[in-house]
Amino acid sequence: MGMVNYAELEAELAKTNEPLGLLTMQATSTTRRLMAKFPGRLKALFSAEHGFFGNSGPGEHTASAWHPYWNLPIHSLYGVHRKPSPEMLDGIGRIVIDLCDIGVRCYTYLATLKNVLEACAEANIPVTILDRQIPMGNVLDGPMRKPSYASFVAPINVPLCHGMTPGECAIWIRTAESLDLDLSVVRLDGWTHRNHDPWPNFVPPSPAIRSWDCAVAYPMTVFSEAYPAVDVDRDGPLSFRVVGAPWMDAKGLMKDLQTGLDTCGVAMRPYRYIPRGGSYAGFALNGILFSVSRPYGFYPATAGILIFTALLQHHGDKVSFGANPEWLDKLLGSSEVRDTIRSGDLSDLFQGWIEAQDEYLKTKVDLYRQ
Repeated sequence: MGMVNYAELEAELAKTNEPLGLLTMQATSTTRRLMAKFPGRLKALFSAEHGFFGNSGPGEHTASAWHPYWNLPIHSLYGVHRKPSPEMLDGIGRIVIDLCDIGVRCYTYLATLKNVLEACAEANIPVTILDRQIPMGNVLDGPMRKPSYASFVAPINVPLCHGMTPGECAIWIRTAESLDLDLSVVRLDGWTHRNHDPWPNFVPPSPAIRSWDCAVAYPMTVFSEAYPAVDVDRDGPLSFRVVGAPWMDAKGLMKDLQTGLDTCGVAMRPYRYIPRGGSYAGFALNGILFSVSRPYGFYPATAGILIFTALLQHHGDKVSFGANPEWLDKLLGSSEVRDTIRSGDLSDLFQGWIEAQDEYLKTKVDLYRQ
């Protein structure tokens, strides 16, 4: 388990008396710590998707507000603004960033991080990042983003599972975007990218990432956002760990998926469950529950494409009902996957991912080499 280095952060901030802004969420204790350690210096809070208090749904725009206890403005960066405006940054001498991320490109905290770094570079405001560990620290999988598919769910050209902490991402972005930015990263203590175990007291960084297991399964089943006829128990305790539908032939799917998911380090078993929300709320569903079987050879994005390819082959009309294939392209940062799924021949696709990842590894930032 990595330890967040609050002592080093506080020592760095104590060197000056700059007024501070803080991008974070209530999953951390950083707001309370800075308020106690540096009375009067924290001038504004900034929030990403789901809002500062983590109670907004996926894709739900949040409004700016005032913190009810600390009487601080909370500037929403997932509403009218996606990037801090000059007015939001007025009077701030340094931005502190503390985001709990999961190392997946389409998880929108990465886009918010990028936008804040760009705004601070433009305003000549230094940035300090309190780094945090990511689940399955060295997982690298999925396609690179094509330039024409840049979006809020594909903000930078890295693999879908990029294997970088927020601090490492910030350094990568500064280099890739040629930002003239004073950036410092407060590193974790006692963590490396070889850490693959759940950590105690995992706090959900967003409403549906309820556990470490949900976080590592997310890049396998997030493609359900493009195929809403497939349930992933988003409102329940197994969010993103399961796929299900009343019409699903779970055993038939498992038979077809066995070899491929073994190769991806993914175990599965049939699982009947009743979702709490979505179009199947209250109905018993035939499902498959997924888990990590091989931490040091885990390929969740590859597994996800195999899963949804099998679903389309077994239940094409039902899976395609209400589908939004263009959203799949956005999530993946490319249309190649959708084009390939139609043919069912995925070997060249996956080989292309590996070759592109070799180039990415030349630029990948690693602050935690052993």
